[in-house]
Amino acid sequence: MDSSNELKWQRYWEREGTFIASPSETKKKYFITVPYPYTNAPLHIGHGRTYLLADIIARFHRINGYNVLYPMAFHQSGTPILALSQRIRSGDESMVKMYTNYLSLYEKDPKEIKRILASFSDPKNIADYFSAEIIKDFSLMGFSIDWSRRFTTSDPVYQEFVKWQFLKLNDLGYIKKGTYPVLYSVEDENAVGEDDIKDGDIDKVSIEEYTGVIFKGRNFSLVAASLRPETIFGVTNLWISDRGDYMLCALNGDKVVLSRSSFEKLVYQNHEISLVREIKRSEILGEEFEAPLSGRKVNVYESPIVNPDNGTGIVYSVPGHSIWDYAGIMNSNFHPDPIKIIDVPDDKNTVESLYRRMKIQSVQDSDKLREATQILYKEEYYSGRLNDQNDVYSGMSVKEARDAIIADLKRLGFSIVVYETSRIAETRSGAKVIVAIMKDQWFIDYSNREWKDRTRALVDSMDIFPSSYRESIKEVIEWLRERPCARKRGIGTRLPFDQNWIIESLSDSTIYPVLYTCYPYLVRIFDKKREISPDILDHIMLGYPVPEGKYDGDVMAQIDGARKEKQYWYGVDLRLTATPHLTNHLVFYLMNHVALFSGKDLPHGIAISGLVIVEGSKIGKSKGNAIPLSVISNKYSADIYRLYMSISADPQSVIDWKESEIQSVQKKYLSLVEILSSVNSTSTDIENMSEVEKWFISIFRSRMASFVDSIRNFNIRQGIVSIFFDVMNDIKRLERRGGSRSRMLQLIAGEWLKALSVVIPFVSEEQWHRLDLPGSVANAQLDSYSPENIDRDLIEKESYIDRVEEDVRSILKVIGKEPSRINIYVAGDDQRKVMRAVSENMTKSIQKNLLYLIPEAMKVRNLVSFYKFDELSVLRENTDYFRAIFNAEIHADQAKIEKGKNAWPGRPLIRIE
Repeated sequence: MDSSNELKWQRYWEREGTFIASPSETKKKYFITVPYPYTNAPLHIGHGRTYLLADIIARFHRINGYNVLYPMAFHQSGTPILALSQRIRSGDESMVKMYTNYLSLYEKDPKEIKRILASFSDPKNIADYFSAEIIKDFSLMGFSIDWSRRFTTSDPVYQEFVKWQFLKLNDLGYIKKGTYPVLYSVEDENAVGEDDIKDGDIDKVSIEEYTGVIFKGRNFSLVAASLRPETIFGVTNLWISDRGDYMLCALNGDKVVLSRSSFEKLVYQNHEISLVREIKRSEILGEEFEAPLSGRKVNVYESPIVNPDNGTGIVYSVPGHSIWDYAGIMNSNFHPDPIKIIDVPDDKNTVESLYRRMKIQSVQDSDKLREATQILYKEEYYSGRLNDQNDVYSGMSVKEARDAIIADLKRLGFSIVVYETSRIAETRSGAKVIVAIMKDQWFIDYSNREWKDRTRALVDSMDIFPSSYRESIKEVIEWLRERPCARKRGIGTRLPFDQNWIIESLSDSTIYPVLYTCYPYLVRIFDKKREISPDILDHIMLGYPVPEGKYDGDVMAQIDGARKEKQYWYGVDLRLTATPHLTNHLVFYLMNHVALFSGKDLPHGIAISGLVIVEGSKIGKSKGNAIPLSVISNKYSADIYRLYMSISADPQSVIDWKESEIQSVQKKYLSLVEILSSVNSTSTDIENMSEVEKWFISIFRSRMASFVDSIRNFNIRQGIVSIFFDVMNDIKRLERRGGSRSRMLQLIAGEWLKALSVVIPFVSEEQWHRLDLPGSVANAQLDSYSPENIDRDLIEKESYIDRVEEDVRSILKVIGKEPSRINIYVAGDDQRKVMRAVSENMTKSIQKNLLYLIPEAMKVRNLVSFYKFDELSVLRENTDYFRAIFNAEIHADQAKIEKGKNAWPGRPLIRIE
């Protein structure tokens, strides 16, 4: 199917309002939501996966009789778009080139591209442009979205709602103000979150707290940053980088040395620090320094293991407990004896043993060093205790010693706190991200114990797909603490109780799904009032009474309408999101709902989708493998994209997009189109069918039942395989067994198209209309596939015949000869009695003359089947079929007991002549 045909059916759905949802008195509702997309760039195939899975679930519930709401909105708040706009406005060559390429996906006229690009100096124009293009992309993907309820996070109505939400959170005591470390962009002069950081959603950046240990020197001190201050008694030397600049600074009145990068960061971390001068590395190397607490004198050496941009650019070396330090001294002219200060029960995971076992050669073996570090730290943290190198801390666990030593270093003035990012990070516009201490910062206090407990209880009550994520979600809830919720600049909603702050882009996007239920009503209220007062939202969202007589009849009609729709649709039946959102979006969504809603308004279910890579590599603009959704329809077809993404992996697993596999799926798809196009009409006549045709109807019903059960339990891949590949294979077998393909297709075409429309909606709609079936296949109701309508005996018989056929083919392949006669022997009563006794662990009941069969029966007992039907009769009934396909004489009989290989129930003995 070409893209013009797909566009035809998309316009048909739009014209007919196929996916526009409204309350129903007769249908049960189903409300599914996904995170709304960002609007600063085109979306690629990886982004499309989550929305596709949601669409499959939405379409599935429609054909199963549900009144489905699958809406969408657009994310326009935050700082990324603002920063991108500034770079375009300033003529940044890389940014202008990138956005010219983006626009060329949608625009062909160079003059129009230039005009649109110039308009991007206003960040709102970037958001509006890509919002409109995403709607087109999603429509061409066949996503059955109700666009009548769409909004953006920069809309006035949305901002009225967010103000209401924060007033409520503040009233509940969940909003706090204080001084905390935050991720920060110096260039933008603003706190940043996951949404602002490049790859922040898939490669999380967290804040790490280092202990900056002060080593006193004759002329100045060194500040060495460490995550393991409990190892201070094992220090043998200090490392500085063999590259990078170092600064002599005044820190709290003392002269200290740090890397240039560290100095620039500490300026933002609430320290009294100032620059004295740049200092040469040779000056540092010529000094001797005293380790705190122990008083040990240590020297300084250069090493490539030190990153001047991490921590303070100075590291104290403990080769007895750091694999990196051990590698550093093994590859230097300095070879001190490692000092052991932590004892562990298992000496297999010491520094020396790990270094040897993992065959580490140098500090260049970074992957091995990182792996060894994880093993070593885990072993020492959970099993280690400090030895008698120092009497004060001897016998303490690593955690106890760490806390005690940090406290003592601080008390004695030998340390400062140094905050660092968990990885090198930059904003989406390319600005460096550091950790800064922000004064008077507004936070949502997610550390509240009672709030956490209620959210964990909600998670326990929800449907989670896959269920293995339930504990992961609860773990995130447990460690979540204060979260910055506002910043000084960006696009978004002003904090209602402090207009100097703008609510950040994750905090303003937590309970927004409730807006889908009633947004058109809120727009009409805002158009009349130019505001939406809190008491209106109190009534719509929470059911509080509206002050009598405050609003006129027209406004009250809109308020009542909004309340009615909210009550009908809310809460969300399924929230579908991607794995990177587990640690932020998803948990914020749950906790904010628990804070403000109760009962049926709370979320009912969550499903998690995995990521997409391309040809084995992570998707990235720099790699050139970010395939835009906008090219899918013309290059592959939306149906093929949907089919490939559905069957390539289970929803929670990673999909590896491979062109060779796409082509294979395309061939299967074209075969399906050929089969469907061969059907000229539909029929309900099931009289006078052959046995194999009766089998086909039963196996089709079984496939449909499997499809329904699988999709309902979020086993998308299995469900689609059942109604696509399995049914196509059944059709081939039907023909091979002499059944009428045309007649059977007439019987199943309508139901098959309904099921197929879930995954390949365009060809399904095309064939549905070609067969002159009523309405749209998207809203046709699937029949019920109850067990009593499925003949399991027929299915088992045909499966048995198929297995015998495959066994014969396997033997013929091994012997490499054409058969003249095929003998098939089925198990007799004695073999059946023996196998039954073995299967039920009742071997003592076996007759003595049959005991010799037990060893063979034990070997094959997991491969046998006790059928209700008579195997010999089935084989004899199908000798003509076997004779025709093997061109040989067929003999079927009951097997005699032999001392060699025997026939067993469901496993006939086959001999070829």
